[in-house]
Amino acid sequence: MSERNDQVQDAVARYLEYSELGGRPPDFSDLPAEVQDEVNEIIGMLEQTEGVALRTAYPDDSGLAGPGPGRTAGHLLQNSTSEPDRALLAQLDAWLPPGTPVDVDGAPSGFSLPDLPVAGSWTVGTTGGRVRVWRIDVPAAADVEKNTSHLVSLDRVFRAFSETAAICLVCADLNCLLLEPQDCAPVIEVPAGGVTARKYRRPIQPVGEALAAFLRELIPAWEALPRFETGNAQALDVSALAAEAASGAVGVQKALGARARYPKKDVLGALGEPEAAALEQMAIALYEGTSSAEEVAAQLRKLAGAP
Repeated sequence: MSERNDQVQDAVARYLEYSELGGRPPDFSDLPAEVQDEVNEIIGMLEQTEGVALRTAYPDDSGLAGPGPGRTAGHLLQNSTSEPDRALLAQLDAWLPPGTPVDVDGAPSGFSLPDLPVAGSWTVGTTGGRVRVWRIDVPAAADVEKNTSHLVSLDRVFRAFSETAAICLVCADLNCLLLEPQDCAPVIEVPAGGVTARKYRRPIQPVGEALAAFLRELIPAWEALPRFETGNAQALDVSALAAEAASGAVGVQKALGARARYPKKDVLGALGEPEAAALEQMAIALYEGTSSAEEVAAQLRKLAGAP
């Protein structure tokens, strides 16, 4: 593999680590210009596909062909000129954890969404928990909650973008309805077995509060792994461990022989050091790889006097 391919793979790996785990955006300025171009092209395709099959870019994505690391609600807020968009992005900036990826979403332009006039759209999070936030031209979320007919259209969105964990419909009052896939598709009710109609399962909430709570629920915080101390590691005495295990196995069989009937009683009672030594050597050979499991099984059958 050429040095250029190595550089491209390393750069893409650093970008994927950043996009999934967060932290400081990777800096590709030290790479040659032709390597940067190739890396930007690959990252652009990753941003466009978002974990689903390749498709043509949406009209609203024309300015997002390059890599997207570093975009957050605060970054988009600085470049937004629409007052409703600024109000919504300010809510996201205030409520979401620092560094949460936020980007423009062009998905609504590819779907027919009756009764859902989408005026602005963004994606929040990574493929581990991507939420599509759509600002719709409806005065209040209570008006949307009265109508469930458009859930059929949203079901098509979930099926087309399998990485979508939820769709957040935000109204002019900055209250929202957060929908998951099971809200937009008929569900078989347990234990009755009947089909439950599409419906809203989550209450109306302010968008920042609802989205922050959902992301915490979807991607819980994990405690840091403790440091593994390797300095005090001790080498295993394989011979001693094999001898102990072999003696223990023979001892168990002799104890069973004391309660067994003849002729099994005589056979088990006769076990002793020679058998334990043979088992010990089998265990060591198996550990060192000089004998296979099949060979050890054959030796055990021979030791037991089986044909």
